[in-house]
Amino acid sequence: MVGQFYGAPAMALLTVGAGALLLGPAIIGPSAALALDVVLWTAGTVLGLVVALWLPFAMITREDHTDVEAVPAWMMPVVSPMVSASTGALLLSHLGPGQAGMTLLVACYAMFGLSLLAGLITTTMVYSRLMHGGFSQVQAIPTVWIVLGVVGQSITAANLLAAHAGSVLTDAATVSALHAFGIVYG
Repeated sequence: MVGQFYGAPAMALLTVGAGALLLGPAIIGPSAALALDVVLWTAGTVLGLVVALWLPFAMITREDHTDVEAVPAWMMPVVSPMVSASTGALLLSHLGPGQAGMTLLVACYAMFGLSLLAGLITTTMVYSRLMHGGFSQVQAIPTVWIVLGVVGQSITAANLLAAHAGSVLTDAATVSALHAFGIVYG
């Protein structure tokens, strides 16, 4: 059960990195703020992806499945790649057009898709568990709100990626389509 919360340190690194990029230039200077964000975004993204991929694998391959119940805490490792997509969008304008910017944009949309797919599957499992069995423990009730992390971060990611895609993409039609997707998705 504790393993579900291993996504939290990754999201903390990503959040502090985004804060450094947005608020840090006035305090530590633009170059230091950007460098700090790049380091924290990279560390948070790697940790988040490892947890998001390793934890479900570990749960599936473990030998004893007798007392397994889908709980809302299962959403925690799923949210971190979505936070990486959201905060990665802030780095796009610092890369500009070219291979590096395009790679980051595609990677952020891939993390968006990975997290969204895993989030939909996990939400369905949790919803089914709640409908058929209720809560097994009263302490688990606050974790129901974790689902909002996937929903809120996915809307944020879709719109931030669209807003910053113009600094990487030169095709106005593609940028416009990404903006439309973000609005419709939200």
